[in-house]
Amino acid sequence: MADHNDTLDSRPKESDFDPYNGCLDAQCAWKNFGGLSVTEAFTKFCDRPEIYQEDFMFMGGAAFSYYFPVIERYVRESHAHADNGYDVEAMWILAHCIKQQFDYRNTQHVESLRTRVLDLITHVRNNLSQYCREMADQRHVDSAWADLHAKLTSAENAG
Repeated sequence: MADHNDTLDSRPKESDFDPYNGCLDAQCAWKNFGGLSVTEAFTKFCDRPEIYQEDFMFMGGAAFSYYFPVIERYVRESHAHADNGYDVEAMWILAHCIKQQFDYRNTQHVESLRTRVLDLITHVRNNLSQYCREMADQRHVDSAWADLHAKLTSAENAG
C-alpha cells in the first residue's frame, strides 16, 4: 500500500502534523495517527472512518502526503452498505479533506500527489454506485469530487 519508506524514522513527526504549532485539529490528527505505519493507520481509519476522516483535512502537508495511501486504499476498496450512511459521508468528506490540502498556501508536500488524486477522482466519479445506492447520495458524493476536480484542474491551468 505505501509507496514510500515506512520505517519509524521516515514516519511524520509531530511538527509534520502541526507545522504551525498550535492547530488543535492538527494536534488531534497527531494523537490519532502519529507514529503509525500506513498499514496501521489504514486499519485504524477503517474501524471508524466517521471519527477519523477529518484528521486528513487538518494534518500538515507532509503528514498528509505520507498517509494519503490510507485514503486512496479506502476509496478504492469501499463498497456501499445498505444501512451505513457513514460511507456516504466519508466519501463526501474525504474529497473535502483532499481539497483543503490543496487550498493551503504551502502545497509543496502535496503537489506530488496531484496525478494520483486526479486518478482517484476519475475512479470515484465513474463508480458512484460502489459508494452509495441512492441517486441522491451519488449526486451528493459526486458534487464533492467534482469540486475537487475543478480545484485541481484550475490550479493546473493557472500554473
